[in-house]
Amino acid sequence: MADRDQARQKALVVLTAVLSLSAGAIFYYLSSRSSWSNEVISQTILLTIIAWIAEVQAVQFSNRVQVSSANLPVLLGIFFLGPAQAALIACLSILAVSRGKDYLRIIFIVASSAVSVMTVGALFEYLSSILGFGVPASFISVGFVVAGVLVGIIWEIADFSFTSIGIALRYKQKIISLWKNNFFPALPSQLMILGVGIVIAAVYISAGIAAASLFFVPIFASQHVYKLLVQQKELLAEQTNLSEDLMDMNIGLAGAMIMLLDSKDHYTASHSAGVAMYCRDMARMMGMSEDEQRIAHMAGLLHDLGKVGTPDAILKKDGELTAREWEQIKEHPTTAAEVLSQLATHTEIADIIRHHQEHFDGSGYPYGISGEEIPEMSRMLSVADTYHALTSDRPYRAAKSPFEALIILRKVAGTQLDPKYVEVMAQVLKNEDLSYREGSKADFLSEFRKGRPGLKLDDLRTTADEA
Repeated sequence: MADRDQARQKALVVLTAVLSLSAGAIFYYLSSRSSWSNEVISQTILLTIIAWIAEVQAVQFSNRVQVSSANLPVLLGIFFLGPAQAALIACLSILAVSRGKDYLRIIFIVASSAVSVMTVGALFEYLSSILGFGVPASFISVGFVVAGVLVGIIWEIADFSFTSIGIALRYKQKIISLWKNNFFPALPSQLMILGVGIVIAAVYISAGIAAASLFFVPIFASQHVYKLLVQQKELLAEQTNLSEDLMDMNIGLAGAMIMLLDSKDHYTASHSAGVAMYCRDMARMMGMSEDEQRIAHMAGLLHDLGKVGTPDAILKKDGELTAREWEQIKEHPTTAAEVLSQLATHTEIADIIRHHQEHFDGSGYPYGISGEEIPEMSRMLSVADTYHALTSDRPYRAAKSPFEALIILRKVAGTQLDPKYVEVMAQVLKNEDLSYREGSKADFLSEFRKGRPGLKLDDLRTTADEA
């Protein structure tokens, strides 16, 4: 691998040297045949300044490629001043905005730009003699437009060819991918710039360079606005990614707590997975949005988070709980909601969990609210929680069958549970297999991945076991 990298680096150095020598030789030859009158020099300086401003306003199209309107003054140089002058405009504007000490890269860009500009400039002069318009042209003709468009397209192809070769050698990227991901997506913008160049050339011929230069004012303004929009979009995307990463990290911490709780009480994680599965499917049955389904699913996964602080002796007790022990158990919805409010900044999930032990008739906890006062998803979570608890083995009783559990749900509908969600649960269970109805097919890590697919939770179980 190191040998290949060295070979690529050597090839890039050799190519840069060849391009530099070629650019120097071609420039010497073409400049000796060109007119360097005061008017030509002043116009070259003016177009160089315009090209420099355009380069400053360049928009980053990808990691390695920029798009700007700097091609326009270079095109005018090709059309009206000559290939040597156009190359000088291109090279000076590039050097003016070059930063850093990567001299090989800078020399490569300058040399390749000079070669491509002078090559197409010479081609334009040749086409002018064939198509019958002079250089500099004194009027717009079909031949001038055809030659201008052809030269502009060939220039883009030649310039990107050099660029792609340089990037492939320097950064080990595939040339085909560079063309596919960078050249072709940017081509419409470049063709539009070429069309604008032809229009500006017509103004240049009819009204002179001063009038043509005025066209660059709105172009630069538009380019600057577009650059600001791109920067704003990138900033927004970065902030969104940071927010999502923070949410994933916080929810991941909550998930890790559930796994740690499972190391104390092996019922908790499987119960949470089953409740989450039922909550998601009940929300889907109700026609809720995908976002609401995700919230319901995550609330099911984390609804017992507050039991992390409950002593093992209470969680694993075989007999009836004392009044004091029961008071400790009753704290878990509020504890979970407070933890999630700090970690996940997800008020919907926190509020759902805070009220999932409230009863439809007001006899629940922690606040004793009833009916429609209880959040809708809390009522749904309460049904899923009760059903899965009934179909699970507990220290103080054996698991009920799905049929028996559903009978119990219907008995407490209207008192402990919302009758509407009891029937939704019945509809969800109706066409499912036995493992689903028993909740035995649910796995915490797989359910967690469904809720937050960006998380990498493969090590959570190891973390919990080690704890």
